[in-house]
Amino acid sequence: MDAVIFDLDGTLLDSKAMILRCFNTALQDFGYEPFGAEELYPMIGMGLALILEKRGANKPEVMNRYIELQTSTYMQDLKCFDGVPEMLKALRNSGFLIATATMRRGAVSRVVLDGMGILGFFDAIIGADDTPEPKPSALHILTTCQALNVQPGSAVMVGDTKYDIMAAKAAGVMAVGVTWGLGKRGEMAEAGAEHIFDAVNDLDGFLIRLRYMPE
Repeated sequence: MDAVIFDLDGTLLDSKAMILRCFNTALQDFGYEPFGAEELYPMIGMGLALILEKRGANKPEVMNRYIELQTSTYMQDLKCFDGVPEMLKALRNSGFLIATATMRRGAVSRVVLDGMGILGFFDAIIGADDTPEPKPSALHILTTCQALNVQPGSAVMVGDTKYDIMAAKAAGVMAVGVTWGLGKRGEMAEAGAEHIFDAVNDLDGFLIRLRYMPE
């Protein structure tokens, strides 16, 4: 394997509190009903427009306010999951190319990754606005593979929701799920995850072994 493609929110970044806050601030600023945590969290990964549409709020002003809040206030309640910076360093040292295929916009992703101190580990950042069709479409993953100049069969996708797994499988990329984010193990397994991990250290070890596994 030559490349690891990560989902961002719920996989590398513990961001659910930030996402809830930004959605609800943007909605309330324009007079819309806020989300409860139990309602919003299962929808993360669907895409910004689809989530806002649940409140009839898929409007440019609400979307732009949400994006502005993400870039200006993320340091309040966003953090890397424990062990993520160390894992990225180990993957880089092993020779992996590293990318993210995220439902965030590409520019927002770069700001956030820089603020978290991990931007330098990434060879490609493909946001939902950088691909013809975002996850669960295969095109999001294939666009990322193209940016890395690797074949799908030489890449592994790591994510925390069924949408990540569906996109990986459709693209012909190895699909790996993680349980510390927002998705459910059963949903990822049903979508076709080939491996599912409960701890960052276990994922790290698996990926390093994969790097040196004979083709």
